Amino acid sequence: MELAPNLADGHLALGYVLFSGQLDVKGAAPSYKRAYELGQGNADIGLLYALYCSRAGRPHEARDAVARALLLDPINARAHRASGSIEYAARRFENAYAPLRRALQLNPKITNVHGLIAYCLLQQGKFRESKAEFQAEPVAAFRLSGLAIVEDKLGNRAAAEKAMADLVAEMGDAALYQQAEVMSQWGRADDAVARLWKARAVGDSGLIYLATDPLLDPVRQHPEF
Repeated sequence: MELAPNLADGHLALGYVLFSGQLDVKGAAPSYKRAYELGQGNADIGLLYALYCSRAGRPHEARDAVARALLLDPINARAHRASGSIEYAARRFENAYAPLRRALQLNPKITNVHGLIAYCLLQQGKFRESKAEFQAEPVAAFRLSGLAIVEDKLGNRAAAEKAMADLVAEMGDAALYQQAEVMSQWGRADDAVARLWKARAVGDSGLIYLATDPLLDPVRQHPEF
């Protein structure tokens, strides 16, 4: 950035490193903001800035930025996925379905869209529909953690335990954040928070979702959260 202070992609990369790499939410803000100011004509910069705002608990700014990204590039499946993710984080589950379905129409192989749809269905108590969406999710961390949660909701305890065991076996400490989500939804608050602390110790980038993740709502009042 010293060599090219007006390079939008450079500010974006620096913001990403600070946010996802070092989990420095506040420290990343100036870089993301500057990238967005300099990259007003770039849909990818807009959608990534929107996701940062969403995960930092700024949903109105997130919606404005993703709307601009979609105006610039209406057939960008990742922008539609970002729009759905923003609505999910804001607990506006009904509003998330249309952009997520559109993302799948544009790119049937896109990742973490079936998972996001499944999370929305889960939050609305539609457990069987949620399970089907989780089963279609290609990313193992989201698929297995989701199945561990929804099988438990359906009363299938053995299947829930197996999905959790598979998550730990396949992903290990790379999925500590997802393990915490499962523990939270299973009503095991102490175990959930312990995994979050361990995730923090190893620098698990899943923690960028911490501030707005509906799956962690059951443990937000825990004294160590």
